[in-house]
Amino acid sequence: MTTKKDNYRERVNKLGEGTEQTLGVSIDGMQDPTGEYPKRDYNFGTGINKAARGIKINDLYLGGGDVGVSLGVQSQRPSEYPFNQVSESLSGHVVEYDDTPGGERVLIKHRKGAGVEMRADGSVLISAVNNKVEVTGGDQTVIVEGHGNLVYNGNLNLKVTGDYNIDVGGNYNVNVAGNLVESIEHNLKTTVTGNTNLTTKGTRNLKTVGTNTHMMLSDNNQFVKGNHKHLVEGNIDQASEGKIFVSGKESYAVSSKNTNITGAKFVSVLGQKGAIGGKKVDFTGNVFQGNEGAMAESSGAIFHGTFKGIADEAIRSYNANVAGFAEVSDLTHGQSYAEAATSGSAVGDTHTAATKVQAVITGEDPLTPLVVVGHATSGSYAIKNVVVDADDSLKNKILLTDDYENVFDKIPTTQEIRSAFRNKSSRDTVGGILVSEERLNPDYKATTPPSIGRTAKKSPSSRFGFEPIGNALENRGKRFTP
Repeated sequence: MTTKKDNYRERVNKLGEGTEQTLGVSIDGMQDPTGEYPKRDYNFGTGINKAARGIKINDLYLGGGDVGVSLGVQSQRPSEYPFNQVSESLSGHVVEYDDTPGGERVLIKHRKGAGVEMRADGSVLISAVNNKVEVTGGDQTVIVEGHGNLVYNGNLNLKVTGDYNIDVGGNYNVNVAGNLVESIEHNLKTTVTGNTNLTTKGTRNLKTVGTNTHMMLSDNNQFVKGNHKHLVEGNIDQASEGKIFVSGKESYAVSSKNTNITGAKFVSVLGQKGAIGGKKVDFTGNVFQGNEGAMAESSGAIFHGTFKGIADEAIRSYNANVAGFAEVSDLTHGQSYAEAATSGSAVGDTHTAATKVQAVITGEDPLTPLVVVGHATSGSYAIKNVVVDADDSLKNKILLTDDYENVFDKIPTTQEIRSAFRNKSSRDTVGGILVSEERLNPDYKATTPPSIGRTAKKSPSSRFGFEPIGNALENRGKRFTP
């Protein structure tokens, strides 16, 4: 029992202030002679635990977590005396059996905040401030009737020595911020009942060591904006039950040691100029005609060599009987073409059409046979214009380049928007876009909170007050510094 004659400071330095203040046994015998109890928080008052009286609430540690995940833990209502039975150790371990109406719970709490809490609504909270280890010797079954959220702020390693089976009743969504690497030692089998969409914003490489088989039971469409290479070391067999059409706007070349072109019913090889044949090439057909078509004496065809049979007689007859009328004949044909062109007859119209169309195709000699022009510009065998993703509109849509002006290359999260808005240029660029998508408040540029209506300067300034300071009404007009 302390007295005024004791050396107080010496005992404080030796025993500690807490022990010194609680040292001794009072007359009524209610103090702890060891100095441990009552704790300093309970000096000069009742020793009933504050949690039992509702003055303090013992909660588990629920820090950390994730921004996008809500724990959904409601605040615990204070206990009502004498419904809560609290046992608290010297270091701060707590065990509570709380029967407060509407707040019934059981709590086992470590002094650092870890523990188990069973709440009034049947919820169970388990908190581990440091590591948590679970070991199950046999089978383990976990059933969750509601939703679930699993967040690992670090790495997660999952090892299954047996089969790993996942049954998903709804959608299965996987978002990977980095790389996705899969290693499969045996087979991969994927069955899709509906549609399949695969979008790759970068380069795609696919390597197959064995046989690669694609079976299309419907249409097969392939669109290439750039170049397309198809190199095969072995043979290529291509067959169609219907039509095969190949169009090359600039050029089309077929080269091989042996080349066969067969038209069972019809075949045509047309062009503005070129060469067909060789030293050992035989020609079989009914008619040979020049640029003007099958027109007597004006087809424009040129022959080199000797004609046998009836052709010999025709040459001699022409030289003997018609030689004197050559100039008249040429003049007559030239005049007929000129008159036809002037009057807009069929001959003039034909050459005019050929000139216009050929200028569009090659820009070369306009006197192209009409049959060549027709094949090249119209019909089933005309040269086709191929344009894939004009102006890169589809590419930019996939990359979201136009949507977010190169600030984001995907649909941004709230955290990514906040990070990008640290840059004023990014705010000015995509702010309006995000507002139109209702992902950003239209007043995001406002620097004044709507509930305040004013902003504070860096240095405070005095102003007249509108509410009394102190008890006197005359203080209403005094200046103050906010």
